This record gives sequence, C-alpha cells and structure tokens, in this order.
Amino acid sequence: MKRILLLLISFFISFTIQAQNASPDEKVTYRDLDSLQLKLHIFKPKKMASSKGAVVLIHGGGWNSGSPSAFYSQARHLADRGLVVFCPEYRVRKRNNTTIFEAVEDVQIAMRYVRKHAKKYGANPNKIVVGGGSAGGQLALSLAFIEPLTNGVKAKDYKPNLLILFNPVMGMSKEGYAHRLVAKELEEKGRTWQSFSPRQNIHKSFPDMLVMLGDRDKVIPLPLAKDVQSKCEALGVKCEMKVYEGAEHSFFNEGYWRKKGYKKGTINRWYYETMQEMDDFLVTEGYLEGSFEFNIPEKAIYPVRLK
Repeated sequence: MKRILLLLISFFISFTIQAQNASPDEKVTYRDLDSLQLKLHIFKPKKMASSKGAVVLIHGGGWNSGSPSAFYSQARHLADRGLVVFCPEYRVRKRNNTTIFEAVEDVQIAMRYVRKHAKKYGANPNKIVVGGGSAGGQLALSLAFIEPLTNGVKAKDYKPNLLILFNPVMGMSKEGYAHRLVAKELEEKGRTWQSFSPRQNIHKSFPDMLVMLGDRDKVIPLPLAKDVQSKCEALGVKCEMKVYEGAEHSFFNEGYWRKKGYKKGTINRWYYETMQEMDDFLVTEGYLEGSFEFNIPEKAIYPVRLK
C-alpha cells in the first residue's frame, strides 16, 4: 500500500510540474479596450541567452478563434533555452465580432508593447523574433509590411527582426486562403485584400525567415509558398523553407493526430521535428547558443491521413 501511495504521489508531483511548465509565468495587459483587456502570456527564462533575444508567438485560427495556449509548448522550450517569450491575445471573429483588420491592429500594438518593455525583461528591443501559425503566420508577416493602423503607432515600433512561420497564410488571392471573406471585410474598411496579403507585399527590407509547411496542405498551397520564396530570393531576402512530406495543415501541433483519426496516446513526430527546426534556425541566426537535440520518443509517428 505504501508503495502504491508513493507511486501515486510521485505521479501527481510529476504531472503538476509538467502542468506548471506548460503555463506562462506572467500575464500582462498590453491593450485596454474598455470591456476587453488583451493580455500577453509571458514565459521567462531562468537565465537569458547571450543574445538577449525575445520571441513573440502568434496563434492561428483563421482570424476566427484560437488561443495563446496553442504555442505554450514552443514558448516553454524557448524560455528554457534562454529567450523571453510572449504569446499575445488578439481579437477574433467568433469571440469579438471583429475582422482581420482588428487582428492586425492588435498584434501591431502587442509587438510595440514588447519592444517598448523588452529591457524590463532583460531582452534586446532589436532582437525580437516573431513566429506564427496559419493565420497567425499572416499576422506575423503583416508586421513587416502593413502600415500602422492606430494613431500614434509607428512601423518601427513593431517591425520583426526575424520570422519563424508554421504553415503561414502567405496569400489571400483566389488561389490562397479566405479570399472572399477577407476581401469583403477589408473593402468595408476602405482597404484591399492585396494590402494585407504577404505575397503581394514582399520587399527587400523583410527580415530573414523560416517557413515550415506540409506538401499536402490544402489551406496553404505549396506552389504559392514557393512563389513567395522565389520573390524573397530575388530581392535578397533569406527565406528558408522546410517542406514535410505527407503533412497537411496544422501538422506541427502536438495534438494534430486527433484531426487525423488516430487513437489517444499517439505521438506526433512532426511536432518534435518542427521544434528542432525552429531551434536550429535560431542557433544559425545567433539567437541561441550551442546545439540542442530533442529526444523524440521511439513510438512517435507521422500521423498522415487515415483512409
């Protein structure tokens, strides 16, 4: 009985530690909109990397839904590696009856807050990586080209120094994503869909970027992504692209297997591989030191679509 009790206590302690590790260390309000307070979920390193870099990770959800918790695992890993990480809340259609316009507006202000308060967290305001997944990838990219949408905000306040993109929305044309809806929303705001579409706005001052994408992604067509890469390279912008064979949209998420009909307990190998790619890229770009190798569980698989 004692042995069983000790095992249960050990399991509980282990589970509690894991839960704590996946939770932010702090939440701060970066924008107060009367009845709505938008917060940054912050992960702090015990010891800062010598680069004093910071990372902003923007969740996806088609500008419809989503939560900062989508990137908690990546955020905790990067904090453990010595970077301070910020996961912003922003307004979405389902919760706030808003559009892509307000989402971009919010992330501009979130990034401005991070840059303005970077030194408070021991970070260099000119060493800020912005990452995002899916629609969050478009929001991350938008910080490199969309003009300020709020009075008093300047483009230099929110421009990223580096980009890490997980199957990002790179174009909103008819062959891209959500063309009709985005075009309608932006027309009502006096804007065009082209003005918010990364593919149409690549310029030579874009930061270096890493793009991770599945070759079976129907939301983000591979030819469109390759075209963006070609445009970047023609302008001298580094666009490193890693294409994962057999992977569909949102393949990088730890729980991606649920969408593909796999049983509980399945371990997504792509989750670990994209984390490794992210870490290696940050080492190459001088934000992290030394090599880090993920211990991928032996039972990890590529959860391709079940027929």
